[in-house]
Amino acid sequence: MRILLADDHDLVREALSLLFQQYFEGCEVVEAGALDPALDHIEAQNNFDLVLLDLRMPGMNGLEGLKRALEKASKTTSVVLLSGAYRSEDVRHAIENGAHGFIPKTLRGQALANAIQLVLAGEKYLPSSILNDMGDGFGGGSDGEPRMAGGFGNEGDFSRLTPREREVLALLAEGRPNKDIARHLDLREITVKYHLKNIYRKLHVSNRAQAVKIALEDMARAGNL
Repeated sequence: MRILLADDHDLVREALSLLFQQYFEGCEVVEAGALDPALDHIEAQNNFDLVLLDLRMPGMNGLEGLKRALEKASKTTSVVLLSGAYRSEDVRHAIENGAHGFIPKTLRGQALANAIQLVLAGEKYLPSSILNDMGDGFGGGSDGEPRMAGGFGNEGDFSRLTPREREVLALLAEGRPNKDIARHLDLREITVKYHLKNIYRKLHVSNRAQAVKIALEDMARAGNL
Protein backbone atom coordinates (compact mmCIF):
# COMPACT_ATOMS: atom_id res chain seq x y z
CA MET A 1 0.00 0.00 0.00
CA ARG A 2 1.23 3.50 -0.87
CA ILE A 3 0.11 6.49 1.18
CA LEU A 4 0.73 10.18 0.57
CA LEU A 5 0.67 12.02 3.89
CA ALA A 6 0.52 15.81 3.67
CA ASP A 7 0.71 17.79 6.92
CA ASP A 8 2.70 20.88 7.88
CA HIS A 9 3.66 19.51 11.30
CA ASP A 10 6.79 17.35 11.24
CA LEU A 11 5.90 15.52 14.45
CA VAL A 12 2.43 14.63 13.17
CA ARG A 13 3.85 13.22 9.95
CA GLU A 14 6.48 11.26 11.82
CA ALA A 15 3.97 9.79 14.28
CA LEU A 16 1.45 8.87 11.59
CA SER A 17 4.11 7.36 9.34
CA LEU A 18 5.30 5.12 12.16
CA LEU A 19 1.73 4.12 12.94
CA PHE A 20 0.98 3.24 9.32
CA GLN A 21 4.08 1.11 9.07
CA GLN A 22 3.11 -0.62 12.30
CA TYR A 23 -0.41 -1.53 11.24
CA PHE A 24 0.04 -2.02 7.48
CA GLU A 25 2.81 -4.42 6.59
CA GLY A 26 4.93 -3.25 3.67
CA CYS A 27 3.26 0.17 3.67
CA GLU A 28 5.16 2.96 1.88
CA VAL A 29 4.53 6.50 3.11
CA VAL A 30 5.46 9.55 1.04
CA GLU A 31 5.42 12.81 3.01
CA ALA A 32 4.72 16.44 2.10
CA GLY A 33 4.59 19.56 4.27
CA ALA A 34 2.12 21.60 2.20
CA LEU A 35 -0.43 21.19 -0.58
CA ASP A 36 1.74 22.10 -3.56
CA PRO A 37 4.45 19.49 -2.83
CA ALA A 38 1.68 16.96 -2.28
CA LEU A 39 0.19 17.75 -5.69
CA ASP A 40 3.66 17.42 -7.22
CA HIS A 41 3.94 13.91 -5.77
CA ILE A 42 0.53 13.00 -7.17
CA GLU A 43 1.45 14.29 -10.63
CA ALA A 44 4.82 12.57 -10.62
CA GLN A 45 3.61 9.17 -9.39
CA ASN A 46 -0.20 9.06 -9.21
CA ASN A 47 -0.26 5.50 -7.94
CA PHE A 48 -1.22 6.16 -4.33
CA ASP A 49 -3.88 4.06 -2.66
CA LEU A 50 -4.59 6.82 -0.16
CA VAL A 51 -3.94 10.57 0.03
CA LEU A 52 -4.28 12.20 3.46
CA LEU A 53 -4.49 16.01 3.50
CA ASP A 54 -4.36 18.22 6.58
CA LEU A 55 -7.33 20.57 6.32
CA ARG A 56 -5.40 23.55 7.78
CA MET A 57 -1.99 23.20 6.13
CA PRO A 58 -0.51 25.85 3.78
CA GLY A 59 -2.08 25.92 0.34
CA MET A 60 -5.35 24.24 1.24
CA ASN A 61 -7.43 27.44 1.17
CA GLY A 62 -10.41 25.71 2.69
CA LEU A 63 -11.72 22.98 0.44
CA GLU A 64 -10.05 24.32 -2.71
CA GLY A 65 -7.03 22.16 -1.91
CA LEU A 66 -9.24 19.09 -1.67
CA LYS A 67 -10.76 19.82 -5.07
CA ARG A 68 -7.32 20.26 -6.65
CA ALA A 69 -6.11 16.98 -5.19
CA LEU A 70 -9.21 15.14 -6.40
CA GLU A 71 -8.70 16.52 -9.91
CA LYS A 72 -5.13 15.22 -10.07
CA ALA A 73 -5.55 11.91 -8.23
CA SER A 74 -6.52 8.77 -10.09
CA LYS A 75 -10.03 7.38 -9.69
CA THR A 76 -8.66 4.49 -7.63
CA THR A 77 -7.08 6.83 -5.06
CA SER A 78 -9.00 7.64 -1.88
CA VAL A 79 -8.53 11.26 -0.81
CA VAL A 80 -9.20 11.90 2.89
CA LEU A 81 -8.98 15.03 5.04
CA LEU A 82 -7.23 15.12 8.42
CA SER A 83 -7.91 17.68 11.12
CA GLY A 84 -7.22 18.22 14.80
CA ALA A 85 -10.11 20.62 15.31
CA TYR A 86 -13.23 20.69 13.17
CA ARG A 87 -16.93 21.47 13.08
CA SER A 88 -19.78 19.34 11.76
CA GLU A 89 -20.04 21.74 8.83
CA ASP A 90 -16.40 21.05 7.92
CA VAL A 91 -17.12 17.34 7.65
CA ARG A 92 -20.34 17.79 5.72
CA HIS A 93 -18.80 20.20 3.21
CA ALA A 94 -15.78 17.94 2.75
CA ILE A 95 -17.95 14.94 1.86
CA GLU A 96 -20.15 17.08 -0.38
CA ASN A 97 -17.02 18.14 -2.27
CA GLY A 98 -15.82 14.61 -2.88
CA ALA A 99 -13.67 13.63 0.12
CA HIS A 100 -13.66 9.90 0.79
CA GLY A 101 -13.51 10.49 4.52
CA PHE A 102 -12.70 12.90 7.34
CA ILE A 103 -10.36 11.55 10.02
CA PRO A 104 -9.67 13.37 13.32
CA LYS A 105 -6.03 13.47 14.36
CA THR A 106 -7.18 12.49 17.83
CA LEU A 107 -7.82 8.91 16.74
CA ARG A 108 -5.25 6.53 18.11
CA GLY A 109 -3.66 3.29 17.01
CA GLN A 110 -6.14 0.65 15.98
CA ALA A 111 -9.02 3.12 15.60
CA LEU A 112 -7.04 5.10 13.03
CA ALA A 113 -6.00 1.93 11.23
CA ASN A 114 -9.64 0.78 11.16
CA ALA A 115 -10.70 4.14 9.75
CA ILE A 116 -8.22 3.81 6.91
CA GLN A 117 -9.26 0.23 6.21
CA LEU A 118 -12.88 1.38 6.01
CA VAL A 119 -11.97 4.02 3.43
CA LEU A 120 -9.88 1.60 1.38
CA ALA A 121 -12.83 -0.80 1.39
CA GLY A 122 -14.88 1.84 -0.42
CA GLU A 123 -16.76 3.33 2.53
CA LYS A 124 -16.65 6.89 3.83
CA TYR A 125 -15.21 7.37 7.31
CA LEU A 126 -16.65 10.11 9.54
CA PRO A 127 -15.96 11.10 13.16
CA SER A 128 -18.36 9.63 15.70
CA SER A 129 -19.18 13.17 16.88
CA ILE A 130 -21.10 13.68 13.64
CA LEU A 131 -23.43 10.85 14.60
CA ASN A 132 -23.70 12.17 18.15
CA ASP A 133 -24.50 15.68 16.89
CA MET A 134 -27.72 14.37 15.39
CA GLY A 135 -29.03 13.78 18.91
CA ASP A 136 -32.69 12.87 19.24
CA GLY A 137 -33.25 13.65 15.58
CA PHE A 138 -30.94 10.84 14.52
CA GLY A 139 -32.56 9.12 11.56
CA GLY A 140 -35.51 11.50 11.43
CA GLY A 141 -36.68 13.20 8.26
CA SER A 142 -37.19 16.93 7.84
CA ASP A 143 -40.85 16.43 8.64
CA GLY A 144 -40.06 14.56 11.85
CA GLU A 145 -40.92 11.17 10.35
CA PRO A 146 -38.35 8.39 10.67
CA ARG A 147 -36.43 7.44 7.55
CA MET A 148 -36.13 3.79 6.70
CA ALA A 149 -32.72 2.19 6.54
CA GLY A 150 -32.20 1.42 2.87
CA GLY A 151 -31.20 -1.94 1.54
CA PHE A 152 -31.60 -4.12 4.64
CA GLY A 153 -35.33 -4.23 5.30
CA ASN A 154 -38.38 -2.05 5.20
CA GLU A 155 -38.84 -1.47 8.90
CA GLY A 156 -35.35 -0.78 10.25
CA ASP A 157 -34.86 2.86 11.22
CA PHE A 158 -32.77 4.91 13.62
CA SER A 159 -35.75 6.35 15.48
CA ARG A 160 -35.97 3.04 17.35
CA LEU A 161 -32.44 3.32 18.75
CA THR A 162 -32.05 4.44 22.34
CA PRO A 163 -29.58 7.24 23.19
CA ARG A 164 -27.14 4.63 24.53
CA GLU A 165 -27.45 2.56 21.35
CA ARG A 166 -26.69 5.68 19.30
CA GLU A 167 -23.56 6.22 21.41
CA VAL A 168 -22.46 2.63 20.80
CA LEU A 169 -23.11 2.97 17.06
CA ALA A 170 -21.14 6.23 16.94
CA LEU A 171 -18.12 4.56 18.52
CA LEU A 172 -18.60 1.58 16.25
CA ALA A 173 -18.27 3.95 13.29
CA GLU A 174 -14.84 4.91 14.61
CA GLY A 175 -13.77 1.30 14.19
CA ARG A 176 -13.46 0.69 17.92
CA PRO A 177 -13.60 -2.90 19.21
CA ASN A 178 -16.14 -3.92 21.85
CA LYS A 179 -13.62 -3.73 24.67
CA ASP A 180 -12.71 -0.14 23.77
CA ILE A 181 -16.37 0.86 23.47
CA ALA A 182 -17.05 -0.64 26.90
CA ARG A 183 -14.14 1.25 28.45
CA HIS A 184 -15.16 4.55 26.81
CA LEU A 185 -18.79 4.29 27.99
CA ASP A 186 -17.92 2.72 31.35
CA LEU A 187 -19.87 -0.42 30.53
CA ARG A 188 -19.19 -4.13 30.76
CA GLU A 189 -18.21 -5.72 27.46
CA ILE A 190 -21.18 -8.07 27.66
CA THR A 191 -23.45 -5.01 27.90
CA VAL A 192 -21.91 -3.60 24.71
CA LYS A 193 -22.62 -6.89 22.97
CA TYR A 194 -26.22 -6.68 24.16
CA HIS A 195 -26.56 -3.16 22.73
CA LEU A 196 -25.02 -4.26 19.43
CA LYS A 197 -27.48 -7.13 19.20
CA ASN A 198 -30.35 -4.68 19.63
CA ILE A 199 -28.84 -2.27 17.08
CA TYR A 200 -28.52 -5.04 14.49
CA ARG A 201 -32.10 -6.17 15.14
CA LYS A 202 -33.57 -2.67 14.89
CA LEU A 203 -31.61 -1.81 11.74
CA HIS A 204 -32.22 -5.22 10.17
CA VAL A 205 -28.53 -5.96 9.68
CA SER A 206 -26.32 -8.85 10.72
CA ASN A 207 -22.90 -7.33 11.41
CA ARG A 208 -20.88 -4.24 12.33
CA ALA A 209 -19.98 -3.22 8.79
CA GLN A 210 -23.61 -3.20 7.66
CA ALA A 211 -24.68 -1.14 10.67
CA VAL A 212 -22.03 1.52 10.02
CA LYS A 213 -22.82 1.53 6.29
CA ILE A 214 -26.50 2.18 6.96
CA ALA A 215 -25.64 4.95 9.43
CA LEU A 216 -23.54 6.73 6.80
CA GLU A 217 -26.18 6.25 4.09
CA ASP A 218 -28.88 7.61 6.37
CA MET A 219 -26.78 10.67 7.19
CA ALA A 220 -26.19 11.28 3.50
CA ARG A 221 -29.92 11.21 2.77
CA ALA A 222 -30.47 13.60 5.67
CA GLY A 223 -28.03 16.10 4.25
CA ASN A 224 -25.62 15.68 7.15
CA LEU A 225 -22.84 14.49 4.83
